[in-house]
Amino acid sequence: MVRVADLAEFAEEASAIPLPPIRRSGVYIRKGLASQQSPLDRNFPEPSQADGFSESETQSVPQAEMQVEAAQAIPPLIQIEELRVDVDGLVPTMTVSGTIFKLFAGRLTWIARVIRNPVTQTYDGTITYRDGDSSLLPQTRVSVRLLGVLPTGRVAQARFSGGGMPSVTRTYVYRDSHFRTVGIEFDYASDASLVTSYALHSHSNKPVDLPNITLTIESAYSRQGIRMTNTGDGNNEIPIDEAMSDALWSDLEMHDAMQKHWSKWADAPQWQVWTLFAGRHEMGPGLGGIMFDDIGTAQRQGCAVFMNSFISDPPPGDLNAPAAIRRMQFWTALHEIGHTFNLAHSWQKSLGTPWIPALANEPEARSLMNYPFRVAGGPQAFFSDFYYLLSEEELVFLRHAPSRFVQHGNAPWFDHHGFEQARARSEGALRLSLRVNRDNARYEMLEPVTAELKLKNVSTLPVVVDWNILRSDQLGVVVLREGREARQWVPYAQTCTAPQPHVLQPGESLYAPIFLSAGQTGWLIDEPGLYLAYAAVQTENGGALSAPLSLRIDRPASREHERMADNVLTDLMGRVLAFGGSRHLTGEMDLLNRLIEEQPDRAVTRVAATCLARVAAVPGRRLEGEGAERRFIATTPQPEVAEQMLTVAYDDMNAAAETLGHIRLTQEVTRVARALVRQGDDQHGSRLTTDLANTLEQRAVLGSVVATVRNTVEEAKKDRKESPR
Repeated sequence: MVRVADLAEFAEEASAIPLPPIRRSGVYIRKGLASQQSPLDRNFPEPSQADGFSESETQSVPQAEMQVEAAQAIPPLIQIEELRVDVDGLVPTMTVSGTIFKLFAGRLTWIARVIRNPVTQTYDGTITYRDGDSSLLPQTRVSVRLLGVLPTGRVAQARFSGGGMPSVTRTYVYRDSHFRTVGIEFDYASDASLVTSYALHSHSNKPVDLPNITLTIESAYSRQGIRMTNTGDGNNEIPIDEAMSDALWSDLEMHDAMQKHWSKWADAPQWQVWTLFAGRHEMGPGLGGIMFDDIGTAQRQGCAVFMNSFISDPPPGDLNAPAAIRRMQFWTALHEIGHTFNLAHSWQKSLGTPWIPALANEPEARSLMNYPFRVAGGPQAFFSDFYYLLSEEELVFLRHAPSRFVQHGNAPWFDHHGFEQARARSEGALRLSLRVNRDNARYEMLEPVTAELKLKNVSTLPVVVDWNILRSDQLGVVVLREGREARQWVPYAQTCTAPQPHVLQPGESLYAPIFLSAGQTGWLIDEPGLYLAYAAVQTENGGALSAPLSLRIDRPASREHERMADNVLTDLMGRVLAFGGSRHLTGEMDLLNRLIEEQPDRAVTRVAATCLARVAAVPGRRLEGEGAERRFIATTPQPEVAEQMLTVAYDDMNAAAETLGHIRLTQEVTRVARALVRQGDDQHGSRLTTDLANTLEQRAVLGSVVATVRNTVEEAKKDRKESPR
């Protein structure tokens, strides 16, 4: 809960409320001690019995303990320690944590929740969390005294005790008032506008004590201990070629733009985030934002905010719609940037791999990471009590979690038997299936696995679910290879969508494809062997768990086939295959061409040709230039290349269905067919859709899907007449 007293710092810019005279929270640093006593330690007042230290302990702080530390001292460049103190300022979490790095010995992150002892004027607590080598700090309690007035003279004296080990006292020097530092850039495509600030009193629906200031994205995070600095050369408009000015954005185009943007940061050590404001995504107005993680190099995140979406819809009956719209746009940007810090939604903290066990969900939190429309009372209730802050648990994560939790990783928490027992007990109205569209779930090595999710209403009554539930982070997927630890599948792109309630009648289903082979956690299905994949989804009507999908990857067919693995099983190639190609990653696209030439009989060749055909046949946008010269240029179709690749990809439509799955095959073929028709090639577009429709019909796909495919060319002809190019 946010207290009025906590908001003193928040209102600094626009009120006379002064900051606390001495703010001590922040990062303190200690490097390896020399064998002699540190001058900093000599300047400390010696503890007295009145401070809560016994006479023997008083003696031990400056002398005996220093001697123990001196005997174990190592050169400064080999040992580094940080102490993070979080006890005052805006929304303190009353947490003290530390990181110890010791060359050849390892790393440890520890965390303690503390309380202030008014007698000793120390912050005391038990170390309840450790990540790393516990022998680097075997003690179990910490007591921190903060000393000094001027920023250059602030120090923290931390006394570690308990655990059956001798007590030690260490001295840390104040380094920074912020716990993390990140650079951010804002740009907007010419089909959108830029919203990076919001006047908090613009709309009357607000807390009564909300400060009357204009908040920027940078200050919203900086005030919470995450220093955010605009590292761009201005908030720039990026023009779009007129030929593509009204086109919808695809994941492929967005991902390429992120890759292109971060290419100039290849050697920069700073953590960077790029936020691009754009028009509308091809998923429709229900998609307000999307986040891409680890673009190009480590700690490069990018997100996009789609302004021509639900976030720009005026709330019904709102007397100040412009302010409400800008507030929603500003919230969306803050929310998507929060995802770049690996923050989950407020109601989902118990899903996936919680960094602290038993982390509680916060479905009613007035947090940047909660959806206004998910709380009781909807946006009206949310914004009436919203201070543009993260929750306490989220702040503990950002300020104190081990750095490795910024990235997704393994899933050692997963238990096959526990999953099966939970599935046996889950007999709700919905049944979730994870399947592949082939009789034998046996794949060639390097053949990507595109599976299909199916959520069916197995009850006798209608059930309301979100239309995008199978594409949202309400879905959890784990892949387990025989003899290897389970790993969580996380998509390369995460979305923020408006709720779209959909009534599933008894017997009806929702479907979605899933590129199961790879994601943010790397390649999950790579080597030959047996794999099991599990899926679970959480809905308003309860959870649904799938039966495990069993897959087998065959051994390579030849030495040449095996040698291709080093080039295919990379992060960038995983992204290219998942997004269906790239107009920026030319090296990976060249490799796909080489794959087709050298391994024409392999199943992966069909997927490679699918990617190459899409890029050659479908017009798109590509970010080019640097600085003020940047613009999104329209790409020109390459009919000859497209025809060649379409033959490789879809000459055997049934084989393509086996590899790509029904849903992705339909998406890829209809996308290309529409593009061909708009370019005047009705014959080729019609041949593709007819072959696809016949194949789907033979494979017993829903009649409504087959009918839609057969109607693709006629719909594309209408579009061509209405929007001639």
